[in-house]
Amino acid sequence: MATVLELQISKLRPREYEVRVVKAAAGGEPRAPLNLDVEELIAQRGELATTVLRSSERSREATPPRERGVQCEGRVRRVGRQLFDALFSGPVSKTYDASLVLAQERQERMQIVLRLDAPELTLLPWEALFDSHTDSYVCLREPMVRHLAASHTPLPLPVQPPLRILAVIAAPRDLDALDTSFERELLEEALGGQIAAGLVELAWLTDASWTSLQTRLLNGQWHVLHFIGHGYYDEYGEQGQIALVDERGDSDMIEATGLAALIGEAHPAPRLIVLNSCASGQGGRQQGFSSVGATLADCGVNSVVAMQFSVTDQASLRFTQGFYTALANGRKVDAAVKSGRVSILGVRQSLEWITPVLYVRGDADAPFTFPPQPSEVPPLYSMAEEELRKGHPDKAITLLDDLLVLDPNNGEAIVLHGRAATQEQLTELYARAVKTEESGDWSAAISRYEQVIREDPNYRDAVARRDFCSARQHIAELQEELRSRVSEGRWQAAVDVGEELARLDPAAADPDGLSTRAHRKLETEQRAIYLVGLYHQALAAEQAEEWSAAIKCYEQILQEDPDYPNTVRRRDFCRDRQRIAHLQQKLRTYAGEGLWQAVLDVDEKLNQLDPAVADPDGLATRAHREVEKEERAEYLEGLYGEARAAELTEDWTEAIHLYGILAVEGVGFRDSKQRLSLCEERLRTARSASESGDASPTSPEKIIDIDISCGALAWESNGQYLAVDVRESAQICVYGRSGGEPLSIRTGQKRAPYLVAFSPDGTRLVGRSGKGVAIWSAHTGEKLLQVPVGRGVAAAEFSPDGTSLATGADDLACIWDAETAEQIFWSEQKCVKAVTFSADGSRLLVADQTGLHVWGVDSAVNIFEDHIPFLNSVAYSRDGKRAAAGCSVDAKARLWLSGEVHELDHEASVTSVAFSPNSAQLATGGEDRAACIWDATDARLICKIFHEDPVLSLVFSPDGAHLATGTRRAVTVWAIR
Repeated sequence: MATVLELQISKLRPREYEVRVVKAAAGGEPRAPLNLDVEELIAQRGELATTVLRSSERSREATPPRERGVQCEGRVRRVGRQLFDALFSGPVSKTYDASLVLAQERQERMQIVLRLDAPELTLLPWEALFDSHTDSYVCLREPMVRHLAASHTPLPLPVQPPLRILAVIAAPRDLDALDTSFERELLEEALGGQIAAGLVELAWLTDASWTSLQTRLLNGQWHVLHFIGHGYYDEYGEQGQIALVDERGDSDMIEATGLAALIGEAHPAPRLIVLNSCASGQGGRQQGFSSVGATLADCGVNSVVAMQFSVTDQASLRFTQGFYTALANGRKVDAAVKSGRVSILGVRQSLEWITPVLYVRGDADAPFTFPPQPSEVPPLYSMAEEELRKGHPDKAITLLDDLLVLDPNNGEAIVLHGRAATQEQLTELYARAVKTEESGDWSAAISRYEQVIREDPNYRDAVARRDFCSARQHIAELQEELRSRVSEGRWQAAVDVGEELARLDPAAADPDGLSTRAHRKLETEQRAIYLVGLYHQALAAEQAEEWSAAIKCYEQILQEDPDYPNTVRRRDFCRDRQRIAHLQQKLRTYAGEGLWQAVLDVDEKLNQLDPAVADPDGLATRAHREVEKEERAEYLEGLYGEARAAELTEDWTEAIHLYGILAVEGVGFRDSKQRLSLCEERLRTARSASESGDASPTSPEKIIDIDISCGALAWESNGQYLAVDVRESAQICVYGRSGGEPLSIRTGQKRAPYLVAFSPDGTRLVGRSGKGVAIWSAHTGEKLLQVPVGRGVAAAEFSPDGTSLATGADDLACIWDAETAEQIFWSEQKCVKAVTFSADGSRLLVADQTGLHVWGVDSAVNIFEDHIPFLNSVAYSRDGKRAAAGCSVDAKARLWLSGEVHELDHEASVTSVAFSPNSAQLATGGEDRAACIWDATDARLICKIFHEDPVLSLVFSPDGAHLATGTRRAVTVWAIR
């Protein structure tokens, strides 16, 4: 007997569930909410299944097995405790405790029955319930059942011994091999005593297919069906499957509903089914009872044992042994499942005891009942039964004859005598069939085995021998058919027959070498057909002017037969046409790109191949005209370049002469007219200045010119070294005052933005590297620190004392510890382009897409803002009285001076700003190719330095005597007088 605690879990609304006590020995029907995140546990289901499976596996990882087991058990225990606390809460918990005490007083086990109304609830591992109060897993202490509601529950099936068990083995060759032989031994060992006593009959169906299983179910009454094989759950179709074997020996996946229909062929259907296969107890989110086990129970089977996860061979074998040993010793199905779990528990560290699931249909308490055993069995009758069981029907008949002499009306003896007589007849018939088989008379042997099978479908190995004879007869027929097909010259048919023979019996596949001969003849025929087909395919490709395809076909033909007629000539023709087509396409591409000299070069090649195909679409003619235009444009560009060079050297007379030629011959080429006027004005100014004896207060003189593409500049604090972040070369070069190159540092960053800065003591350099910035030794180039700024870093600057580093990126301005890379300060910005410290290090200036921002470093307070959009450079004077910034959109620099903002004009975007060390001058550089020096006290322009390219970066030397400017082609150092 058992004390029953039956619980119903229902879904009230999305993510809200209720637990109700349906039946309890302690009485009452309390309710309580199920405080459980069901979706989270379902999401963890795969990880839990892996943990359970991993607990039994031998792993190559370094974790000791015992430690690994503790880790796995900890995960399962957490889930089990979570489920238990949610299921047994409030008044339901009190009912559970009272029922447990009552069961202990009655000295009964307490059966826990779960009714799961919502499909998603069936996915939870309820078998892992862990009671923290008793520090134990519930399913190892008490039987646990998953209940399926049913309008009608059949009464337990009365069984007149023996209890007939059909053990089905399906081991498809295309799936992982299972230890079926050992499981068979365990099952026979567990039931050995019951089999010997005649209480259990165990039959085996190996390599089970749909047909063989259907035949076996139709041919006899089976009380229990035990399946050994593979299982799978189809997530998309939301239905469980098992793998039977098809006619080729491969897997035949059978859906749960199909399996239920197949088992329904048995009459009556088995009342207990054990599915020793992976995922046979796994359901879906939409259809909770869509697993194989639940479907079978739903279709009428009283009790079904299934596996909710994948299961290892070791755990599967242990469960089989424990379950059937308990069943053979009179335990009920639910108690036998618990015994199976305990048997798995014997595998150290294994957690797979939570994998088995027991489904019970309706109010079924037991699948079958047995009549009481007679108190006395006549000795002669028992002896006769034993002899019959051993396969000695003649001895059994002798014993039964003696018994019937003593007791002529013994009904059981009369029935057993008839069975023995039938058995003796079958033995003789079987022996004749074996003898006929050995003679090679397959047809007669099949007939005699069929007679045996009609009398007893399970007699010894009659079915297997019948099937063997059928196979040998089929092989003999195929060999005769092979001879016939060869004699008729039907080579493909002969090859097909030979392949079928090889599948059935490789040793019989090539009688008299006929299959080999057929293969050779067929290959010759197919090769000829193949080459003709290729040749016609090549001709068709020629007609469609698909030259590459045609050449490929001809090449394939020549690989098979180098002398195939007309193939070499046609291939060479196609190669010429392909080259012509390629050149014509190339010519058109060059024309589309305006590469007219290239057009003429290609047209010359076309003319050499075939004059008729030259000048397609008149493009070569047009190219001649365009080349003439390009040559004239090149001549004018040369004049323009000479004029610009004369400007840079302030040779105004030569510049005016050249611009005058351009004005006439080039009809106002580019801006030659405007530049002519500008040079004439500068010549007049120069003459006027010469006459008056005045000189510019600051007249720059070029003293160093380094041929390198500049991205950013920085001057070392002693003025001895100049660092250049070189454009598109992933390196920072450090030059001395003489222009030499004592050090090159690889940064790994070729693309803009570019940045470089010295530490105040001149010992370190900062630049872009990886996903941030790096600090290197300025003397050795050794990387000292990587700062993880993140994506879009565009600016970096050391604090005046060298202990901190400011950076600017896409959305943040930050200050970092320059020794540890620990973040000290950050502010949210928008596309930061430049950062700089005040001379005392107390303030941080940030230029970004929204304007200028001044932050207190210690207070993290925004002290000042000026919303001038799209600023890209920033500078702070050493005296702390002035700030400047360059703008990328309005061709102006801004100077903040005494509470006012002065606009300093350029003719294009301003790229860089820098104050002189004494704060008296401000230098600005722009894409208008000019570097301007302004009086920082009144925003007056002092002088302009013109360059051949846009000025990308500029910086004053520490003593203020020099200005370094950088363009895409050069870095120049100017002496400021």
